[in-house]
Amino acid sequence: MRRIGVTMKLFAFTAFFFLLFYAIILVGQLNLFETFYQHQKTASLEKQLKTFSDTYEKKRWDDRRISREMALFINQNKAQLAILGPEGNVKYDNLFRIVIKDDNGNSIRISLSFLLNSNLRKLLDANLQRGDKIEVQGYFEEQSTKDLFYPVMIHREDGPKDIGNLDTVTNEPLVKISGVITDVVLPSTNQWNSRQGILFLALEEWFPLTDERKSILDNGKMIEEEWTDTISGTRSVVFIRPLMRDGKVSELIIVLASLQQISEAYDALRLFYIYIGIGGIILILLLSSVYTKIISKPLLSLNQVALRMAQLDFSVKSPIRNNDEIGSLSRSLNSLSEKLDDTLKELYDANEQLREDMEQKQRMEQLQKEFISNVSHELKTPLSIVKGYVEGIRDGIGESKRERYLEVILGETDKMEALIKDMLELAKLESKTIKLKKSWFLLSDQVEDIVDKLSNHLGEKELKVVTIIIGEHEVHADQVKTEQMLVNLLMNAIRHATAGSEITVRIENEGECIRMAIDNEGEGIPEDQLETIWERFYRVEKSRNRKTGGTGLGLAIVKQILDLHESRYGAVNTERGVSFYFYL
Repeated sequence: MRRIGVTMKLFAFTAFFFLLFYAIILVGQLNLFETFYQHQKTASLEKQLKTFSDTYEKKRWDDRRISREMALFINQNKAQLAILGPEGNVKYDNLFRIVIKDDNGNSIRISLSFLLNSNLRKLLDANLQRGDKIEVQGYFEEQSTKDLFYPVMIHREDGPKDIGNLDTVTNEPLVKISGVITDVVLPSTNQWNSRQGILFLALEEWFPLTDERKSILDNGKMIEEEWTDTISGTRSVVFIRPLMRDGKVSELIIVLASLQQISEAYDALRLFYIYIGIGGIILILLLSSVYTKIISKPLLSLNQVALRMAQLDFSVKSPIRNNDEIGSLSRSLNSLSEKLDDTLKELYDANEQLREDMEQKQRMEQLQKEFISNVSHELKTPLSIVKGYVEGIRDGIGESKRERYLEVILGETDKMEALIKDMLELAKLESKTIKLKKSWFLLSDQVEDIVDKLSNHLGEKELKVVTIIIGEHEVHADQVKTEQMLVNLLMNAIRHATAGSEITVRIENEGECIRMAIDNEGEGIPEDQLETIWERFYRVEKSRNRKTGGTGLGLAIVKQILDLHESRYGAVNTERGVSFYFYL
């Protein structure tokens, strides 16, 4: 069988790769270009609209400034813009207008949005100036205060009579007005876009707004929808952004931008890619041939691998798998690379172990700092009490109070001793240096002994312990640590139990494990604190009330002991109180 040469293999691979890559680009652009370009255009327009509306709302421009800013927005974004009242009445559309004062002294703004499409040249040739008297036929904007007028025909009393005539049919009754021009703004021939009028076709179709659109705007959200002109079939995107004042819509800014150019450009692009695709394929084949001849020898690949190995980079392997001398050399080089890599990894693992040891040392130092800080905080109150009573004895208090003062001092000393013991125990548990001495025993036996030891505490609150055992078997755990944990859990249940109630200890068989739960009757724990009660010095009562007793470390010690046993545990609120449970 004839062996395929390295040159042909490299050429075939290179040509295939570049052709595939080129095909992906072409197909991606042909299928995604229109959507991508439309998204970019609408996103940019949305950003510009937000900037315009925010500035308009803050600056409170006068009419001339509004017209100038609207013209700037229209020219920069190739879009149409209008500012409406909350009901859709037009307050400002395009900047091109004629303002007249009628015989009654009323100022009327004449919008040229529709008239300019077919009468731009006539209006420019008429050279209208302030002071000229004109007669206009048309109709007022619906729901307005008769200050905005849409003309169908404009006549001038002196000069050419017909300077504007809109060939259209409207259901509105035509109104004739006349007056003297007080302001006139007309575009130059390169400023006017015939699409200005399309915006008002959209307004007629959209307003009055549907309840759904009103609801969106009342919530201060912008509407973005695609709209198609039923007359010309032109696709456009419409943005309506509400301006809120005192929680209500005060004005609406509407922007309309054409999507038709995007579709037309996309159609032309598809035809263009057919021609450029053929040329691109030929170019790729030529470049692949040249590239193959330049690097046809696989020794260059082996050389690169060797250079990377010299830099202690063994991640690169030789891809050559031929059954020849070069393939044999490639396998030998890869074998050498793997052995060197394994050796360096062993060295890295040793360094990692050293780093972990250093981190363990740092954790121990941190625990020591926290221990000292907690001791300082928790011993402050009892030391202050002892100091106060000692000063009272020193100042010669009465003999009747002396005995009580000494009892208080002894009581606070006992509390400090218990606190220090718990803190030392917790510090040892958190250091993870304690080795468990596990043995087999029954939890019920431990519970019985502990309840007997705590009988005085139970009697003070007239509490009764009820033990329920279901299918118990021995557990494999550290008996001493387990007893310490159970004492803390039972003391916690006693402290927070209602006087005269029952504490229920339930021991159940859960397959290979034993589930134990200690339930009391009393106030529950807020749900958002069920996870934090296991932290050191944490108490549900934020005032850290000393009347409830305890050092604030009992549950933290329980947590550390259960973690050492790799047990599941937790606390849940019940109908009567709180239940603490764990598995062994």
